[in-house]
Amino acid sequence: MIETAPRPTIRTIVASFLFTDLVGFSKGTAAEQYAAKARLSAALRGHLAPLSQTDYWIKDTGDGALIAFVSNPEHALYMALALAHDYGRGEDPNVEPSTLLRTGLHLGTVKESVDVEARRNFIGDGINAAKRIMDFALPGRIAASRAFFEAIANLDAAYAALFRHAGSPDDKHGRSHELYELAPSDTVLEKLRSEIAAERGGAPGSSASASASDPARAVRSGSARYRRYATFVGIALALAIAAVAMREAPRLGAAPEASSSVAPGEPRPATRAGAQPSVAAPSAASALRPEEPPPVPEASVPPASRPDSARPIDRSEANSGATHTQTGAPPQPTRATSERTRSATRPAADAAANVSNPRCSRIVEKAALGEPLTPDEKKELATTCR
Repeated sequence: MIETAPRPTIRTIVASFLFTDLVGFSKGTAAEQYAAKARLSAALRGHLAPLSQTDYWIKDTGDGALIAFVSNPEHALYMALALAHDYGRGEDPNVEPSTLLRTGLHLGTVKESVDVEARRNFIGDGINAAKRIMDFALPGRIAASRAFFEAIANLDAAYAALFRHAGSPDDKHGRSHELYELAPSDTVLEKLRSEIAAERGGAPGSSASASASDPARAVRSGSARYRRYATFVGIALALAIAAVAMREAPRLGAAPEASSSVAPGEPRPATRAGAQPSVAAPSAASALRPEEPPPVPEASVPPASRPDSARPIDRSEANSGATHTQTGAPPQPTRATSERTRSATRPAADAAANVSNPRCSRIVEKAALGEPLTPDEKKELATTCR
């Protein structure tokens, strides 16, 4: 049988594991369990906030949590010391055991897998050994394996001073584990917080390290950052709108092009550079008759394409006729009337001039009868006999 589908890549990694749980969690009531779990969840979220999400993997175990730190074993040491600082130690007889944590630290190998809920998971001896190390820890104490001790103690002398050898007990399967007990230290905890803040680009004692010790402060800090970001976006948007309005203001406020009083077909008068065009004042007639459309220029309509009955009536002629009817005075000739009179009398004058010239009369008569003309006659007809 040949497999065609590629198999998922199974990756083996070395990680630092922290296993922790609440002592006597199952003995409490549902309300007590809910309160204890809520407190532990808030503490874990607050302390993991300064770390990058790619630096760890966490799994809820019901009464505790399993955290795999895949980039730096110091992160596991930081988390163990931070939880010990929050929950204290178990020497006080007045403290209820159900409010105490026990923690185990181990360095080992595991393989990545996908669980039944299609989520990332780890399988291997690293997790099993971390669980056995935690079982050896007393309430409020931190136990570590030899592998974790050797990995962390060689990084800093201050780390090595926190560990004390606690023997080599056997687990329920008969396997021997060399144990070290880890003493809490606020000095080392602050040192680790400063280094983590420096890794994330912050400064020691910044909001990232402060949020790790106070989950409520982390929420407030996130809200303040969101408000600052929203304010910045609002200011930037307002500046952009103002810039666009300032750029469009000259264009919107420009005066419309002044109408010219030059008649159609006539050249426009030249204006000086920088001079504003003058706006023609409305005439008295247009002011008195705003509803009437402007007269159509006569030159725009060919005379041959319209009959005399369709010719638009000249208002000056109508006004002059009305005045003549009312007052009895003869109408004054207008410019349009004079032009039409000259156009009508021009052919009669030309005909009278041609009659006095017998040769032109004969050439015109031949052209009218359709007889052929000589080149000289054609030339005279075009020039002299017009």
